[in-house]
Amino acid sequence: MKLLIADDQKSLHTFLDKTMDWTALGITEKKHAYDGRETLQLLEEFLPDVVILDIQMPYMTGIETLRQLDETVKKPKTIILSAHDEFSYARDALRLEVYQYLLKPVDIVSLTATIQELLSTIQEEEISKLSREFGKLVHTRTLESASIAKVKRALNLLQIQYIAVLDLLNAADVSESQLREQLLWTSSVIPPIIYRRSQDYYSVLVGLDSMMDMDQLKELSRLVGASGRGQTQELAQCLQDIPVMIGVSPLMAVTGDSAHRLLELVKRSEEALMAGFYTDDPVNVYGEVVVSQEWRMADFQPVEQAFREMVVHDFNLEAAKKLSADLFRQIRSLQIHPEGVYSIVLHMLYAIAQSSPRMAGTTSGRHTMAMEDLRQCRHVTQLEQLFNEFLTSIADSIKGVNPAVDLMMRIKQYIDLNYGEDLSLQVIADRFGIDKFQLSRLFKQEMDINYWNYVLQVRVEKAADLLIRTDEKNSLIASVTGFVDESHFSRTFKKYYGMSPKQYRQSRQNDH
Repeated sequence: MKLLIADDQKSLHTFLDKTMDWTALGITEKKHAYDGRETLQLLEEFLPDVVILDIQMPYMTGIETLRQLDETVKKPKTIILSAHDEFSYARDALRLEVYQYLLKPVDIVSLTATIQELLSTIQEEEISKLSREFGKLVHTRTLESASIAKVKRALNLLQIQYIAVLDLLNAADVSESQLREQLLWTSSVIPPIIYRRSQDYYSVLVGLDSMMDMDQLKELSRLVGASGRGQTQELAQCLQDIPVMIGVSPLMAVTGDSAHRLLELVKRSEEALMAGFYTDDPVNVYGEVVVSQEWRMADFQPVEQAFREMVVHDFNLEAAKKLSADLFRQIRSLQIHPEGVYSIVLHMLYAIAQSSPRMAGTTSGRHTMAMEDLRQCRHVTQLEQLFNEFLTSIADSIKGVNPAVDLMMRIKQYIDLNYGEDLSLQVIADRFGIDKFQLSRLFKQEMDINYWNYVLQVRVEKAADLLIRTDEKNSLIASVTGFVDESHFSRTFKKYYGMSPKQYRQSRQNDH
């Protein structure tokens, strides 16, 4: 910290320099002023953190100097040294928020204690400011110029030489006080700056006074221990004894642009944390494993289609789990960011549910899954286990279904997915191994609609959707939705909607 001694008695300056151990107190820079004008100039140029100020000086008193200090300049912590034990001086000092009013001759013990107390107060204030700015940075992902200045000043005043950011996930059972105690050994400068992002997710700024080997930071895994379990009963088997997962950013030396680069450290600790989704080590350092933000749902369409067809035709649990293994093998090979993996898995779950009329309308926890449920799985293996539990629940539900009802549901689902193919009664009867007359009777009985009327209904509705969403010609739409020709398509469409395909398209365009 920077100190300015302002007094017109040179002997006082000499006395203080000989008797005070400024370095031991934490003073890194020191300047002297001998009158009011020089004091004011140094206050605005040197920007000291602490001022030892005489009241009576040539040109301008100490009180007047503080009053004239530019409002844009942050007032330093001030200790008044005065030979005048007068109430008016003490009153003016209090109004100017002077930290302490000491009388001459100087009592070294008292002055030392005051400076120690004052520097401790400054340190606490700067730690508090750094904590607020770090929390804002993590939350908003931005660092404005005013915040940059505060961070830079705090790093300098606290004499922090190196910084690193740690991200801790699945730490719901770890309190901030426990975390601070467990991490304190890593820093001989300041306590760890902790920002709680959610119930079980912390970001921590660690400030060091010397270089530390990254292997030492990895030792955090043995300090913070294991915690956290799933929040719902359905996930209990998936989430057992998951350790705290830690992502470690690189250790960065503090320089002039460290405040700007703090956001970079935050992002890197997050990437390191996400890498733990694929590794067996709960502690991961940035750069050891890289997750990818780039992936396409289209790459997983073959697996999705295979799941859909399996549910519609003949659901075999062993085959489904083999398909699941292929899905997660592909995910692991691409090292997709966990949020992307959750999206892929949720998409697959919805696709399977939509393809299985048996599951429609169920409220069972085993048949429903939300993104927040998937995010409870912190590792790809746990997520794969949860997905396989879902597949098992489908197999269990199928066992209790009447064979005839199940067959009609699978035929209905086949029509929904393959409306553009040949869906004649004989073709479908042969495909599902049933007599066509029995198929017609059972379909009407279970679905409350004639088989061929249902086929036409699906085709017309699909065609109507294409008329709205595309500019394709009627002939092409008729072809892809399974109609014999454009004429047949137009007649059937008008029968259902009371208007031609052209009129329908125009009416919907006008609505929008």
